[in-house]
Amino acid sequence: MMACMGRISWSALISAAMLVLQSRPLLAASDPSSGASDSWLTGWPLAVMTAVTTTAGTVLVTYANHRLTIARDSQQERDRHATYVATRVVCMLDPFVLHCVDVIHDQGEYVDDELTPQVDAPELEFPADLDWKTLDAALMYRTLSLPNEIAVADSMIVAFAQHSGPPNWDEVREERRYQYGRVGLHALDLAADLRRRYKLDQPDFTRWNPRDTLDIAYSNEDVRRKKASESIKNMIANSDRKKAVAQPDPL
Repeated sequence: MMACMGRISWSALISAAMLVLQSRPLLAASDPSSGASDSWLTGWPLAVMTAVTTTAGTVLVTYANHRLTIARDSQQERDRHATYVATRVVCMLDPFVLHCVDVIHDQGEYVDDELTPQVDAPELEFPADLDWKTLDAALMYRTLSLPNEIAVADSMIVAFAQHSGPPNWDEVREERRYQYGRVGLHALDLAADLRRRYKLDQPDFTRWNPRDTLDIAYSNEDVRRKKASESIKNMIANSDRKKAVAQPDPL
């Protein structure tokens, strides 16, 4: 639409300039004081001046339309490539989300009297041949930052492993579910937004939606953790107030 507007404005501007240039010789020809056959600008014959201005205007219009066509074709090519990049990313995010759901459902198995995960942690590595500059800037940032979110999740799980222990590793299993519920929701929302932005088909979640599992693992747990953190803060604040009241007045 912007290309069409640009084309109209260029054509209108150049056409107006042509009319002005062509009208000047005609006015000069009709003015007895200036001479019937000479142009006001150069003194050329009227026919020659008209031919020159018409040719110049035609060349300018042709050049402007050519440049606008190139710009329009270039934008269409970028849009097609962005759709291609989005398609490849979405086709990687979908199985990643399902892998996160598998991690959440993993009950583990006992190996040498220790509960060990049966499902490996999901990984996500995007191809190196994708031209990320064609994507919408916000979606590009969210896509490229997702591997960092996965790395943060893995780091948190490792940190909890240092404070947990056999045989069940309860804290690790809980944190694993929580973290992969979080990154799974990130990936699910990103895939939906990419599909919406680049007009790709949305998956059919009428029978089963992975968001339900991810919400239970992350969103519900996140609410519980925030309430627990707030409760601890209130307990500490109440304890500090009681200590302040119990202390005798130095005066």
